[in-house]
Amino acid sequence: MLRGLLATGGIVLVGAGAAVGGFFFVSHYLRLIHAPRWAFGVTTLVYALIVTAVAFTAAWAGRRQMRMRQTAAMLRYSRRFAAVMALYVAVLLGVLFAWASARPTGVWAASLAVAPAIPLIGAIVVMGLYLREESDELQRLVFAEAALWATGGMLAIANVWGFLEMFRIVPYVPAWAAFVVWAVCLGPGFVIAWRRYQ
Repeated sequence: MLRGLLATGGIVLVGAGAAVGGFFFVSHYLRLIHAPRWAFGVTTLVYALIVTAVAFTAAWAGRRQMRMRQTAAMLRYSRRFAAVMALYVAVLLGVLFAWASARPTGVWAASLAVAPAIPLIGAIVVMGLYLREESDELQRLVFAEAALWATGGMLAIANVWGFLEMFRIVPYVPAWAAFVVWAVCLGPGFVIAWRRYQ
């Protein structure tokens, strides 16, 4: 079972890493060739769909490998998470197209810029609701420990990258990437947390 969990974690890391790396590479290339705004929208849509697919594949494979029973709280979590991720994709695309067509300024620009973060904050709330509603103590404990490992991994990566960035060794990465890095670290976090309870 551990081998399967490690394989699942590896697939998640490779998939999410490829999605994030590909997104930055393609975005940089599109800027270099002065591509039209719709090209950025399509790139963002593909990126968002890949990251969402990787997240759901990780959750499905992880539950299957861990032989976890599907509780009512877990079903509610899956539905809510799917809803906020779909909203995230829709809002992100809407903001990109609104920005390209209207060139907003002032409060309108700030409102549009913040809008894609709201569904991601909703995803954090959904995770908190799951921890509160889950009656199976083992599943709640595994989820909480995995989230702590993911947080530690994200903080470690951000810390190292920040110093490399400060000395101009690596390129600048926007702060929103922290959520993506945390989500990628969640897969290995589940592997580490569940290993303790086998």
